[in-house]
Amino acid sequence: MVFLKFSFCFCTKNFTFQQASEKLYKMKRIVAVPILIFIFIASCRLSYQPQSVQYTDYRINHRAAADTGFATFLKPYSDSVQASMRMVIGTVETTLQKKQPEGTLGNFLADALLEGARKKMNVPVNAAFLNPGGIRMPYIKAGPVTVGNIYEVMPFDNLMALQEIKGSVLQKFLDLTAAKGGWPVAGLTMKIKNNKAADIRIGGAPFDANAYYYVVNSDYIVNGGDNCDMLKAVPATITGYLVRDVFIDYFRERQTGGKKITEPTGGRVSYVQ
Repeated sequence: MVFLKFSFCFCTKNFTFQQASEKLYKMKRIVAVPILIFIFIASCRLSYQPQSVQYTDYRINHRAAADTGFATFLKPYSDSVQASMRMVIGTVETTLQKKQPEGTLGNFLADALLEGARKKMNVPVNAAFLNPGGIRMPYIKAGPVTVGNIYEVMPFDNLMALQEIKGSVLQKFLDLTAAKGGWPVAGLTMKIKNNKAADIRIGGAPFDANAYYYVVNSDYIVNGGDNCDMLKAVPATITGYLVRDVFIDYFRERQTGGKKITEPTGGRVSYVQ
């Protein structure tokens, strides 16, 4: 409801109070009706509800006719991508395999991540981890390794992330990796006993629950992925450096430097006998 206030100055004796009241009432009606109409229109909201949905399924398989026009349009881009994917970035002397509690592929990639972090960060990085689920190929076979092979191993756009973690929090994280069967790691050794991390050594030194360690993971892990909730509250430095690019650079540097890519050092994660 809208209330309007009017003031009148009566300057003639022939203009009675009753006449003024009638005029005021008429003016209120003249003004109020358009305002009420405007409020009514403005308050209206159209709402639509679907009554039916119609669609057609199209199955795409090798029997479907190729769209030659679209293929021609894509060819320059496809050729460029294929040339990049076929580029050889290194040669592996022996087949690298993904295994748990540790494998040669996981160890090699963890070494790559640790070295890449030490070059990128201005701190002494102590250890690097990879979650096994992020490594999507069971092996890299001996012989030439291409950019496409690394995309197959690590198809996700995960970023390298650094955290300074107190030992007591790191222990919880290590216990989680132990309960999951062991994760690829570099810079650290440990044993798995009753699904817990034991006999932990970092850089060859005994583990200290009260010390702080610089640890590298992917942004997926530091944000709590794969049940790593204990890391979410720890501040992280995320560089924008893709973990996949860390691996590619690691291979290229070794090829450029004439270094052979051999089986990495083992004995990082093992079960207590």
